[in-house]
Amino acid sequence: MKKIIILLFISLFIFSCSEQEEEIVKVEKVDTTPKTILALWDSLTAWYGVWETENYPYKLWKKLEENGYKYDIINAWVSWDTSANLKSRASLYLEKNPDIVILVIGWNDWLRWLPVEDMKQNILDIIAMYEKDGVKIVLWWMDIPANLWLSYKSSFKNVYKEIADEKDKIYFYEYFLEWVAWDRMLNNDDLIHPNWGWYDIIVGKLFTFLEENKLINK
Repeated sequence: MKKIIILLFISLFIFSCSEQEEEIVKVEKVDTTPKTILALWDSLTAWYGVWETENYPYKLWKKLEENGYKYDIINAWVSWDTSANLKSRASLYLEKNPDIVILVIGWNDWLRWLPVEDMKQNILDIIAMYEKDGVKIVLWWMDIPANLWLSYKSSFKNVYKEIADEKDKIYFYEYFLEWVAWDRMLNNDDLIHPNWGWYDIIVGKLFTFLEENKLINK
């Protein structure tokens, strides 16, 4: 009888251990792989006149990290890029499978007085490349100085609003150079490219926008 009781006890002990092992196996691992933000820009996102660690994409990455958001940021900039140039290279980043695409382009179209109709179509084509389930697209509109040809300025400015109206699933953000344009304290000597103070302001505004619109998550 004692042998039977001992065997029964051992069987119950082994069964209990196997149940615990099974429960451990079922525990799901937390995915800590960073998500990706793709910044499609021209030289305004580069580090002209500042250290590489002071540009906008790097500062945004630091801001996200400090607030518990795990994101990699691809700074896909090329100086003097027009919307047509950006369109021709935008497909190179598709394999990165970005979670968020932030698109700012247009100033170099203006500097070359390129047709705003072409600029609009180029931007729409870029959006179409990334427009798929789960990808969040932020279009940051641009403006040009008020002392220029007014009809061109009006058409240029309206391009972004027209795109936002046509593409209701993208996120439309206010003027990229708001608060900082032409301010000698926030720009390099050319009054076009930003200094570190300019980038601090932009990053603060953009971070708030991403959080308020629930575009980023922990």
